[in-house]
Amino acid sequence: MKYTVTLFLLVVSLSPLPVLSQLSNGGRYANFGVDADTRSNYMKYGLLTGSVASDDWFSPSLSGYNVIDTSNAASYLSLLQGGANIGFNKRMSTMLYSKVGGKLWLDAVYGRDYIATNPLTDSTAFTIASKNGDNPGVWAGGSTNFPDKNDLVDVFAHMRRDGTSVYDSLWLFTGVSTVGTSGSRYFDIELYKKNFSYSRTTGRFTSAGTDAGHTQWLFDASGNIVQTGDLILAVNYSPGAPPVVDVRIWVSSTTFTTVSPAYFKFGANFDGATVSPAFGYASILSKAGATNFGAGIANYSAMATQDTTYATPWGTELSNKTWGAQYQTLQFIEMGLNLTRIGVDPALYTATGLSPCQALFSNIFFKSRSSNSFASNMQDFVTPLTFVQNPVMDYSLTPDTLRCNKTTGTIQITNNTTAGYYTWQTANGNIAGSNGDSSQLSITKPGTYIVSASPAVGCPATRKDTVVIPIDTFPPVASIFVSLVGNFSYLQLYGGNTSASNYLTPFGGSQGLLWDWSGPSGFASAIQNPRTVDTNGVWGTYRLIVTEKRNGCKDTILKPISMYDFVILSTEELIVRGVYKNNLIRLTWEDRNPDLASVYEIERYAGSDGFKPVGTVLNDGGSAGSLSFMDSDPLPGNNRYRIKAIGKNGQVYYSGVVIVTAEADELQSFYLAGNSPGSGAASLVVNAGMDCQADIVMYSLSGQRLWDKNVQLNRGGNTIGISTASAQKGSIQVIFVLVKGRVAYSQKIIF
Repeated sequence: MKYTVTLFLLVVSLSPLPVLSQLSNGGRYANFGVDADTRSNYMKYGLLTGSVASDDWFSPSLSGYNVIDTSNAASYLSLLQGGANIGFNKRMSTMLYSKVGGKLWLDAVYGRDYIATNPLTDSTAFTIASKNGDNPGVWAGGSTNFPDKNDLVDVFAHMRRDGTSVYDSLWLFTGVSTVGTSGSRYFDIELYKKNFSYSRTTGRFTSAGTDAGHTQWLFDASGNIVQTGDLILAVNYSPGAPPVVDVRIWVSSTTFTTVSPAYFKFGANFDGATVSPAFGYASILSKAGATNFGAGIANYSAMATQDTTYATPWGTELSNKTWGAQYQTLQFIEMGLNLTRIGVDPALYTATGLSPCQALFSNIFFKSRSSNSFASNMQDFVTPLTFVQNPVMDYSLTPDTLRCNKTTGTIQITNNTTAGYYTWQTANGNIAGSNGDSSQLSITKPGTYIVSASPAVGCPATRKDTVVIPIDTFPPVASIFVSLVGNFSYLQLYGGNTSASNYLTPFGGSQGLLWDWSGPSGFASAIQNPRTVDTNGVWGTYRLIVTEKRNGCKDTILKPISMYDFVILSTEELIVRGVYKNNLIRLTWEDRNPDLASVYEIERYAGSDGFKPVGTVLNDGGSAGSLSFMDSDPLPGNNRYRIKAIGKNGQVYYSGVVIVTAEADELQSFYLAGNSPGSGAASLVVNAGMDCQADIVMYSLSGQRLWDKNVQLNRGGNTIGISTASAQKGSIQVIFVLVKGRVAYSQKIIF
C-alpha cells in the first residue's frame, strides 16, 4: 500500500499549549508567504491575508523583497503577449548566500516552460513511457501533446535559512502552475545531488549520479547521514483540498531494509526501475508520527471570476490557451517545506562529518505525471535548472595605496555571484575596522593582508588571497630663488623645483605640485612664482611648502631675504676670487675704488642665519690686487663668501658672492663612465695626488643608502667599479666620494 504525507504545520495559537493543525490555508514561514500568490508584502490566501510584511517571488508594487530576478521582464512580456511559445529561466534577484531581511538566501530559480498549444507542441515532454524509479539515462524527450492539466507553465524554487546562520532551519519553497485548472494534478519536484542535464538536440538526459543514474543517501551505524543524495517531492493536488506530498530519497535496497535513520523513518514505499531494484526512491516520515513538514496551498476562490491572483511580470498561459496577467483560480500551487524538520538538513549531521555549507543539490527538475501513482508515466517537464550548487567565491579584490594625505586605506571585495563572509589577518599591517561581512576593510599601515573567504559564518574557507598594501611617501623638492626686478620696485619669487620633483617612483612620476607661500607682512600666495606689490616690508624670511598632488607629500624650505643680497648683485666695485689648497681657502679681491674703503669685512654664508663675518682686512693703501684673506677653517663642500667694503665716509658696498669648494687635496680630478642599468657596473676614474683611503657611497634621492665601498687610492690614475645592476631605468641617484670624513666629490646620476 502506498502512503502519502499531507502537509501539516505545528502552529502555536494564543493558548499556552501548541496544537497540531492541518495547514490548508498557507502561512508565512521564514518570512516567505506561502499563500498561492506571487506578490511580496501581501498574503492572498490563508490564515493571514492582506498587507503582511513578507517575501515572495515578485514585488510588483516595488516594495518588499522579490526572490526572482525581473530584469528584461518587458521583453518577455512583449513576446508572450504576441503569442510566442518560448521557454526561459531566471535566477535569484540577489547573489547566492545573500543576507536579506535577516534571512540567508541560498538560491532561487524560475522556469517558464513551452506550452502544448495546437498547432504547436511542447518541445520538452516525455515521448516514451518514463517513470520516476528509472535510470534517467533511459528517458527520452521531445515534442508532443498531452492533457492541459499536465502542461506545466511556471515553476519556482527557493531555498533559505530561517535566520543568517547556517544552523538555522532550512526551508525549501516551490510553486507550480499548469495550463489546465480542472481535475486533479500530479507533478514531481526532483532534486539531483550531482549534475543532471537534458539535450534538446538528442532528446536524452545525462546524470552524473553513479547509483542507477542517481546519487544515494548513505548512513552510519547510528542512522546519521554521512552522504546526501537525490530527493523527490511527489505532489498530488485535488481542487479544494490541500496538496499532498510524498517526500522520498534515493537509497539502496539494503539501506532501505537495514538502516533506521536518526531523524526520520522510512515509509512502506520503495520504487525503482524493476520489481526488486538495487536502488530506488524510499518514502520518509516523521518518527513522532506528526507530519508538520511545512505548508501547501492553491489559489482557490468560490467565485472563480473574482480570483485576482498575480502571476508573473511577463504574464502566464490561461486554460483557454491565451495570455493572461493573472492566474485563474486553482491554477497555481505553492508549498513550503522545512527540510530541517524533515531531517535532511546537513547542519543536523556536523558531528558525523557533514558541513552545513555543502552543496545539498546541483539541479532541480520539474515534471508532471499522468496519475496519482508515483510509478505512473511522466508527461511534461521543464528543462533541468541549476539550483543550490556549491557557491563559488568568485569575488574581485581592489587594493589601495596609502599616501602622505591618505593615512587610512580600504581593501574592497566586490562579490560577483556569491555574497561571502570574510576574515582577515596581517603580520605587519594594521586593521582599523570593517563592515559587517568584512568585505570592506579599513587599514592604517602598509603591509601584507590575508583574507579567507567562505559563503557564510560557520562555513569553512574555500579561497584565500594575499593583498600587499604599499605606501607612497616620495616627497617633492622645494627651492626658492628671488630677484629684485621692475627697476628694484618689487621682489619676484621663484618656487620649485618641478624638474627635480618629477622623478621615477613605483607610483609614477609627479602629477603636479601645489604651492603654499608665506612671508613678511602677511605675504601669502598659492602660485608657483608670485611677486610682492612693492618693496615695503618685504625683507625677512620666506617659507615655501611644496605639495605633490599624487600623494600629498610635502617639502618645506625657508629663505631669509635681505636688501643687502641685492646690493651685492648690483655692485661691480669689488671683484673677488677664491682658491682651495692645503685645507685652506684663500680669498683675493680687487677694489676698483680703493680710496673709498677703509676696512673690508669677509662674510661667509651660514645657512638660515644668512652671511656672518669670519674676518676683517684693513685697507693699508696697497695695490688694488693685493687684498687677501685666508680662511683656515672652511666648511666641508661649498663655501660662499662676499666682501663687505666700508668706505671712509661710512658708505657700505658689497662684492658678488664667490663659491669655493673645499675638496680633499689628495684628489685632483674625477671622471665617471657608466653603462645602462642591468649591465653590471659603472666606472669611476680618480686622479689622486697621493696614496689615500676613500669611501664611495651611493644614495637614492629620498636618502636611502643603496651601495657603499671602501677603496685604496694610489697616486695617479685609479678606476673603481660601481654596481648599477639594481638601478631602474629613469631613476636618479647620487654618488659621493669621502676622504677623511669630508665630501671630496659628489655627482647626481640619471640612469
